[in-house]
Amino acid sequence: MRSVDADHVILAYALWGWVQMADAEAEAAPRPEMQRLVAALRNRLWQLQTELCEQEVSEASSRAYCRGFCQTLLQYAGSRGASEHVLPFLEVYRISIQSFANARPYLTTECEDVLLVLGRLVLSCFELLLSIPESELPHEVWLGFHQSIQDSHDALLEFGNNNLQILVDITREGVWKNPVLLKILSQQPVETEEANKLITREGPSFLQMRIKHLMKSNCIPQATSLSKLCADSPEIANVSSFRQAYITCVCSMLPNEDSIKEIAKVDCKEVLDIICNLESEGQENTAFILCTTYLTHQLQTANVYCSWELTLFWSKLQRRIDPSLDSFLERCRQFGIIAKTLQHLFFLIRVIQSEVSFSPEDLDAARTV
Repeated sequence: MRSVDADHVILAYALWGWVQMADAEAEAAPRPEMQRLVAALRNRLWQLQTELCEQEVSEASSRAYCRGFCQTLLQYAGSRGASEHVLPFLEVYRISIQSFANARPYLTTECEDVLLVLGRLVLSCFELLLSIPESELPHEVWLGFHQSIQDSHDALLEFGNNNLQILVDITREGVWKNPVLLKILSQQPVETEEANKLITREGPSFLQMRIKHLMKSNCIPQATSLSKLCADSPEIANVSSFRQAYITCVCSMLPNEDSIKEIAKVDCKEVLDIICNLESEGQENTAFILCTTYLTHQLQTANVYCSWELTLFWSKLQRRIDPSLDSFLERCRQFGIIAKTLQHLFFLIRVIQSEVSFSPEDLDAARTV
């Protein structure tokens, strides 16, 4: 028998695959192959439910069902052509959520996989809905999807599971049509009580998905407004991801003077954390822009707080993005000109020594710094 962790990997991979495929361009009508795959998915999930109902409710049977459910999603997520059609893809989610709700009376939450599967299924469905223009869906399809989600939600509520409430809300009012959300995205004034209500309803995970989708769609002003609201909200316990999203948006608007002022307000240690996160996520250019902007501000204001770490990060990123020694030394020279403290000059000398293997010619170039 596989470990619980292994099952979690199957689930995460399956749902990640679904969401990644949903980003592809969709055609209006499904091919017969996709219709066949959707029918096969429905039959397989029905088979899993039937097998579950024939057993006593237990942790073992619940774990086996969740494992089979995840493996089934993985199989159909990898089906050829699954990413080419919105309607069958939406139907896959509807069928899967409905199937899980029908199986819920025979599952026990003593098995932690039950709530994990349900939570991840809702998250990935929400992410898909963010990327589907409602105008491209027939009205009856949208209404049918909403009603199915409502029915599944009602069934799950009998067992105290409120996970589907967010999907019920956004399919009823429209994914991007909440009046308060529209005000925020259009940078209109919003009452604190209204904003807090929206934040409480959606929660950090779904708000992060909205912001990521906006950034991916290059809707930077809208992503900036929403991420700043969340970063400043007392309703969210851990705002670090929202602060990072906000600073990332601000970096994309440089060299705007207001953007530079916003970056300068952030504590240097938090900036270093954001730089590390951006680098680990493969956003080296953004990390470099943030690092360069903040280091420039420190040099101009004679602020040496965490400056060595910042200078070291900058040198590594500079050399990675532009390996040219001449460029590196020229940037160091420019920093040296605006530096107002001996400590900053010393830090620049140290990174030159650590980054450059000096030849006699290199030494001559370095003396100009």
